[in-house]
Amino acid sequence: MSLPRPNPQEDKLRLETLLHVLITLLVVSGLLFIARAQEERVNLDDLRSGELLFYTDTPGSYLPATRVSSQVNMQITGMVARVTLSQQFQNTGEGWTEAIYVFPLPEDAAVDSLKMHIGERVIVGEIKREDEARAVYEEAKEAGQQTSLVEQERPNMFTTSVANIGPGETIIIEISYLETLRYDSGTFSLRFPLAITPRYIPGQPLIEESEKTYNPLATGWAANTDQVPDAQSITPPYLKSGVGNTVTIHAVIDAGFKLASLESRYHQTTMSEKEGIYSLELTGEVPADKDFELVWTPEVGAEPGAAVFAETWESESYALLMLMPPALSNTSLPAPAREVILIIDTSGSMEGTSIVQAKEAVQLALSRLKPADRFNVIEFNDAASSLFRTPREANAANLRLAERFVNQLRADGGTEMRSALELAFQTQAAEGYLGQVVFMTDGSVGNEAELFALIERELGSHRLFTVGIGSAPNSYFMRKAAEFGRGTYTFISDLGETGEKMSELFVKLEQPVLTGLELKLPAGSDVYPKTVPDLYLGEPVLVSVKLSAQGGEAVLSGNLNGEAWTRRLSLSNPGSQNGISQLWARAKIEELNDELIRGGNWEILEEDITQLALKHHLVTDYTSLIAVDKTPVRPANEVLETESIPQNLPAGQSYEAIFGEADAMAAPLAPAPAMMMKTNQAVGFADTATLAPLNLIIGLITLLLAFLLLVQVSRSRMRA
Repeated sequence: MSLPRPNPQEDKLRLETLLHVLITLLVVSGLLFIARAQEERVNLDDLRSGELLFYTDTPGSYLPATRVSSQVNMQITGMVARVTLSQQFQNTGEGWTEAIYVFPLPEDAAVDSLKMHIGERVIVGEIKREDEARAVYEEAKEAGQQTSLVEQERPNMFTTSVANIGPGETIIIEISYLETLRYDSGTFSLRFPLAITPRYIPGQPLIEESEKTYNPLATGWAANTDQVPDAQSITPPYLKSGVGNTVTIHAVIDAGFKLASLESRYHQTTMSEKEGIYSLELTGEVPADKDFELVWTPEVGAEPGAAVFAETWESESYALLMLMPPALSNTSLPAPAREVILIIDTSGSMEGTSIVQAKEAVQLALSRLKPADRFNVIEFNDAASSLFRTPREANAANLRLAERFVNQLRADGGTEMRSALELAFQTQAAEGYLGQVVFMTDGSVGNEAELFALIERELGSHRLFTVGIGSAPNSYFMRKAAEFGRGTYTFISDLGETGEKMSELFVKLEQPVLTGLELKLPAGSDVYPKTVPDLYLGEPVLVSVKLSAQGGEAVLSGNLNGEAWTRRLSLSNPGSQNGISQLWARAKIEELNDELIRGGNWEILEEDITQLALKHHLVTDYTSLIAVDKTPVRPANEVLETESIPQNLPAGQSYEAIFGEADAMAAPLAPAPAMMMKTNQAVGFADTATLAPLNLIIGLITLLLAFLLLVQVSRSRMRA
């Protein structure tokens, strides 16, 4: 049998057909890669309200970013609030995303719960040591599993990391915490921070990172320094203009008594009441750019004189006690002569409405001085300077000099608080004078612990009173600085309330102080804070206790202008309240952290905090919440892009004043914000990576191969 002879012409035709098909496929593939590189890009005209964009290499063309919106639900019962924050991460792009979002919470929040919602599924978070939780997160991220991690950077600053958000997918991260209400001068209040004022980072950059300072998830613009070794974790990017992150808030208040008033100080709300339960919610969705504060007062005659809330947890008894000391019995007592040092922050972060509020606050403080008082004014930014070399009498001539000095102040430069505090504390008050330092600032620093240690060490006989200025002051710094300074704190978030708030503060400063306070509890009780601080007018004693047994009584004693007094409170029939055990644990952890600041044994205290947090399921500097979905969802061939979600700049602040100068927010030799923005080429420092350049290159290479094949086929035909 003979085989058919090969036909060269047919073989050549068949080869040319295959080459044409290959060329066509290469052309189509190349065009598809180029299209993919462009498909996510949009113009500013296409931008929807609330959507974030990142720069691309094409002028006027941008990439959609992961969007974050938040819902806040508050359930307030008696003296305790249970707050749930739901963060909705929406991937508006075409690739797989890891979102990293730094956000604020109240500085005394006991964060104890994490839930990750993926469609109908709910994954409950577990508490672990910080390094263990981070390792679990990284392993799950690399395996393509959806996972979330909640870490504490400061008591009032946290980070949520969410990995493997699919294209067009939404993942909801639900975080819950407990908090004790503030009660002062007959008014209850609850503050929820919604923005973070950019932090000033002092110190020299670290040449080498240690295990304690290195954080693979940190995406901040500042280098870690010797004074702020975790600077990269507390310097998130900011939107240069507009607002991206939005929030809704709903609150339910069961105070246990009828209210004379209920209001939201800085946001428009709608309210209702039914059978003594009050409901309040924001009027629509609002930008997360200024703190939310609720305040309410009881009807006349319903003001609490004392309260006890208790919980039994794991066979142990816990209680939250509030005691009001007796009212002043002799208001005609002469106020002591005072030596008042007024410190005003004139750094770049104060530019805008904040510096206006601060200057007005100083002028009001000057107007409250009496001829018998002495005073001085200190202003600081990169350095500190004072009006007088030493405090002077509050006579008309000196007060006029002070008014002119304050009027010419402008906001610019860094936030070197150390120099201002050292200048204020360098000399003690003259004999016969009560030394009072009033510190007006937004608290935008990253070296809080160092400053607390300075206050503890240098305070002497002074008392330090902090005034938080602006729409989003650093509440952690404000409260703890006042505690270490044996004073009190207040917030001025709106220009219209400057007069009211400063008058309230100076009423406290002008009244006698309740000193020598001692709280006696049943033997074996473990109470925090350990030492009851001096009390100013209208302030209660508020402590958390682990009781050795049920029943007994609490006895508070002290003296006012040399007169002894005592108040008793029965512990036999307390009101029942969930979460008291965790609030006690949170109070003890704060006390242990204070010991660290005072120079206590780091290893012992760190382990004590860790064990306590693990037992009570709390997020701390050393423990984190981690949630992992067991099923991998990201294909192995898909690249994961990381996005650091930009913050809204707090209302009233100037982006250019904070980030415009190279040394305004960064340590010497560290990358400055303006430089970082040019390097990253992102809206408001948003640091992200995309596949657009790679897709474009692959597309162009594919088209080039198609062109070369076409040339080769044409040459073959010509030779034929």
